[in-house]
Amino acid sequence: MDKMMKLLELRSKQDDIRREGDAIFNKAMAEERDLTKAEEKEVSKLARKRNEIYEEESRYIVENNLQGQIIAMEGTSALGVGAILPDGPINNPRGRTYRGLFYGDTGASLSNGGFETFAEFMDILSSGRFDFRLKGTARAMTEGVPSQGGFLVPEEYSAMLLDAALESEVVRPRATVYKMERQTRKVPAWDGFDHTSNLFGGFAGSWLAEGGTANRENAKLRQIQLTAKKLGIYTQASRELVEDGMSYGEQIYGAMTQAIGWFLDYAFLQGTGAGMPLGVLSDPALVTVTKETGQPANTFLYENVTRMMSRLHPSAFRGAVWAANQTVLPSLMEMSMSVGTGGAPIKAVEERNGRFYMLGKELVFSEKLPSLGSKGDVLLADFSKYVIGMRQEVVLDRSNAPGWTEDMQDFRVILRADGMGSWSQAVTPKHGDSVSWCVVLQART
Repeated sequence: MDKMMKLLELRSKQDDIRREGDAIFNKAMAEERDLTKAEEKEVSKLARKRNEIYEEESRYIVENNLQGQIIAMEGTSALGVGAILPDGPINNPRGRTYRGLFYGDTGASLSNGGFETFAEFMDILSSGRFDFRLKGTARAMTEGVPSQGGFLVPEEYSAMLLDAALESEVVRPRATVYKMERQTRKVPAWDGFDHTSNLFGGFAGSWLAEGGTANRENAKLRQIQLTAKKLGIYTQASRELVEDGMSYGEQIYGAMTQAIGWFLDYAFLQGTGAGMPLGVLSDPALVTVTKETGQPANTFLYENVTRMMSRLHPSAFRGAVWAANQTVLPSLMEMSMSVGTGGAPIKAVEERNGRFYMLGKELVFSEKLPSLGSKGDVLLADFSKYVIGMRQEVVLDRSNAPGWTEDMQDFRVILRADGMGSWSQAVTPKHGDSVSWCVVLQART
């Protein structure tokens, strides 16, 4: 218990330092200015101090063998290879909602900025008329960039947009999601992907005779750095549609919800990492299974399914799902398993209550994956190994400058997020081929 008290003390010190840094940033934001040189120096000093304490905490955990107690204390089911250390991730469905992520309580009361509905907020914003309620949402300064325009969407409606978008996404509802209070956030993880001699780069087991001495190893930690990337979603509407259209605010809410979900999900699946999240299909830990000898183009076979399953890391079995482009559906529905000469074939894919399953694991379809025959048309992944960082603010702006001559209005939604896999590479197991949390099949074109 004394050891755990020491650990809590170290974490408390880090929280105190974070609050000091927050106070400096909040003061600058309240005064609508950038940090002064003196403030930047102080923030850097605090960051170095906090990192020193964090490193001390990491060493203390390993030296005192506290990993198991931390897992039990924080509700983590298992600390697998490359696992994220318990320092703030949200690993439950509640945590992936806006309220759960930023307030830790799905019943939290959120501000609506004085607007009765999102439609009313949109109507006032698009009208161009002065309204004192908009003054409270005006965005006077962004992090590191002075005086950028736009209005913060009131929290209640930001929650509506982001939470409704979850229903159409593949990755975010199943991922490990962090809130980002600054432009960057570092996430600690164990670094150990070669199991031929030890675990986590330093956990070596040996059977000892009485009085025997074990070899001392040093466990390795690494940092995953999330950097908030800016997603801009644009649309244009005529003045007549905005002013005379029936329930324009409600219509644009539905369109925004779908657009947010679509573009976030596409980036989490196929993002290049350059100015956008690094998607699963570009992940350094991705395992690509070789197609069958003589396999025809644009096919997906039962043998592909079993070989992909064999390359999934055991720690990912429980949480893994299949994701496929809808063009693969005919091949999947025609796929069957032979049961010998005396029995009828058994379908490899089954449907229950509107959901599909393949080899007992859920199968979801998405147009955001490549079409049949391309690498990544079928993906097997445990998305809890994918890390997402979300900024709280959703900014909405209106301008008629681009469409002045056509009397058109342009609307822009800005939100910031980042995402990447938590493993730096696939695992080399003690025996067998490399395995990972994400597996695809080689192209068959």
